[in-house]
Amino acid sequence: SLQVTANRRMSRNFGIGLAYTWSKALDFNDGDFGGVNIIAPFREWNYGLAGFDRTHVVKLNWTYNVPSWKTGFRPARAILNGWQVSGIATFSSGAPLGVGYSLVKAADLSGTPSIAPRILVVGDPILPKGERTFSQAFRTDVFRAPGAGTLGTLSKTLMRGPGINNFDISVFKNIPIIGDRLRAQLRGEFYNAFNHTQFSSFDATARFDAAGAQVNSQFGQYTAARDPRVMQLAVRLEF
Repeated sequence: SLQVTANRRMSRNFGIGLAYTWSKALDFNDGDFGGVNIIAPFREWNYGLAGFDRTHVVKLNWTYNVPSWKTGFRPARAILNGWQVSGIATFSSGAPLGVGYSLVKAADLSGTPSIAPRILVVGDPILPKGERTFSQAFRTDVFRAPGAGTLGTLSKTLMRGPGINNFDISVFKNIPIIGDRLRAQLRGEFYNAFNHTQFSSFDATARFDAAGAQVNSQFGQYTAARDPRVMQLAVRLEF
């Protein structure tokens, strides 16, 4: 992996930090005690991207103290001074995913209960971002049911799930009561502040009938999303 961190210390009421990781994780199994299949070609079937692999992860944090007015109308200063805005932005690649399948009419395709063939892939399932819709997150027409006596496409991962594009923002108002000895703080915290729809999963399981046609009408559709905007308000007394 490549790991980069950059920080700008607080200066002129503003501070910012950046953390970036570019990485690739490969394994045979994600857990210490997970099984591997020794019936199929060992490396081709078991080895690939780990479930926790994320190619890109970017974290950006910032803090801004709004400049105070030293002169002017006292009530206006009381309202306008003491504000602080901070936030964390997160951008991350999605998790590696495979594509599963089921059959309308059960059939023994491999001849052994020790292994079930994987789905057959005849083209690139990745859709350009501009072509993705709610109903189609990837190309569904490139998948086929594996033939009897075959293992399908051996790769355990074929694409990635939805990534993360999230902003959390906090707004604080400090109110001095007795100098620096006692003050109140009004806190407003906004998670997914821009209420950006962030899908978290899609239907990646095909279903084939006896003729080999794919009959799952939801195949390729987004099925879940991360939390919408969540707001939290609080009053804090510091002494």
